[in-house]
Amino acid sequence: MLTDQLTSAALGVLLHAAGTAPGLHVPSPWRAEVDGHLVDLYLDDEPATPDVVARVRRIATGAAVFNLRCAAASLSFDSWVSLYPYPHDPGLAARILVEPTGLPDRELQQLYTAILSRDVARPATPPDEQLRRMLARAAAIEDAQLIWLPVDSLAVVVTNGAEPADQIRAGIALERVLLTATAHDVRADCLNHTLIRFGERTGTDRR
Repeated sequence: MLTDQLTSAALGVLLHAAGTAPGLHVPSPWRAEVDGHLVDLYLDDEPATPDVVARVRRIATGAAVFNLRCAAASLSFDSWVSLYPYPHDPGLAARILVEPTGLPDRELQQLYTAILSRDVARPATPPDEQLRRMLARAAAIEDAQLIWLPVDSLAVVVTNGAEPADQIRAGIALERVLLTATAHDVRADCLNHTLIRFGERTGTDRR
């Protein structure tokens, strides 16, 4: 049975994880409101925000959503996400329901560990073919694609649409890809919105 509210300790873990998501040059554009086991992330002044800036804010918010889900799994919570659930409230970008579960998502738990170790220096080597497949899978889980570019070890996360919800979904997928690389000890840097550089090309790398 759910308690009326998340404990302050649990809420602190969730929001701290969300706050460590890559800001993409916009420091935490979202604000959180909590009601029971619902965590709402708002993007204020959405209608008045220029399209380019709004897109970056939404992608950054998507990354925060994914980090929050990872933190929830680390606390043995399950989580469900609704993007822009109310057309009459365009500022409400994401609503996350968290509930206790006896079967937390093990992969999300592992990626939460990657959040905690993100600042650790990693070898500047590109991902091998097996990891490339895993990174592509990470994007696909979140209804996105990871497209490799013919330049060094660069890839871009893309979604099938360009609506606000698609842009948040791109941020969710972006963060899952970044954390998957981190979990496998490969350096990953977000260069520009959804463009990622994995490690660095070495003299023996012929891809």
